[in-house]
Amino acid sequence: MRLVKGLMLLGLLAVCLVCVAACEKRTPAGGGAAEPISVEPAQPEKREIALYDSGVSPLTTEQCGQCHFPVYDAIREDGGKHKIPCVQCHEQYHAYSPRKQNFDEIMPKCGTCHVGPDGAEFHGSDESLKDCLKCHADVHRPLLMDMENLSPDCGTCHKPVAGELVMNPSAHSSDVGCEDCHADNHGKIPECADCHESHSPEVEMTSAECMTCHPVHKPTVVTYGEDVSSAICAGCHDDVQHNLTKNITKHTDVPCASCHLEHEGIEPCSKCHGEPHSKTLMQDTSKCGDCHGTAHELAAG
Repeated sequence: MRLVKGLMLLGLLAVCLVCVAACEKRTPAGGGAAEPISVEPAQPEKREIALYDSGVSPLTTEQCGQCHFPVYDAIREDGGKHKIPCVQCHEQYHAYSPRKQNFDEIMPKCGTCHVGPDGAEFHGSDESLKDCLKCHADVHRPLLMDMENLSPDCGTCHKPVAGELVMNPSAHSSDVGCEDCHADNHGKIPECADCHESHSPEVEMTSAECMTCHPVHKPTVVTYGEDVSSAICAGCHDDVQHNLTKNITKHTDVPCASCHLEHEGIEPCSKCHGEPHSKTLMQDTSKCGDCHGTAHELAAG
């Protein structure tokens, strides 16, 4: 029994000595308060997230492009107003089933976005215009159309233009088709010089100057304003321009449109010159040239 009690006392003494040593270690040299004992907070148990625990976010356009890169490139280069997020049109995707043959069912409908005023058909009620893919064969490049195959149907949309060509026959209606001028892509406006040489080697004319007189879909109906430059007239009438400048007279600086209010129209001399001669002579002003030469090449003296 004494032995047991002795062992217990020795054990208690050992514990006390350990505590005293710990206290001395925490007490700074020279006295002062003991350093606090830091206690690490308990760490929550880490749990590995299972493969299918995360939610699925909608695909981004870039993610779609990782598989559908030809479509992604087509939209990037020629998408026009179709450069929108894929999921804006394809609300459901990878839903095609060869067994169900449900392609038409899952493909987005053009009329979802493209509607006319008051919800009407985008291009009107004409039956030939309801098949969007007839003209816009690649919806990812909507403005790249096969103009050669579309040419017979251009007038269905462009009725005013078709009417001008029919009502005003010219080489533009008999010798060429829409695809000859608007060949590269829908909406292409060619330069007149692509087919036509300048009317005069002395005057280089731009398309805008050509169309001052020649509306492109009715080119033989020549119209112009009072302020049209005589240099544009010289594009066709270079012989007249030559005569006017060869012999300098008061007519040289008179704008062509002052005397020719309409193409091939000729105002009477009395419009500017009044009646400088007897009434007998002035009865027929078309004979003024018998004495004065032509208006473009006045006689000297």
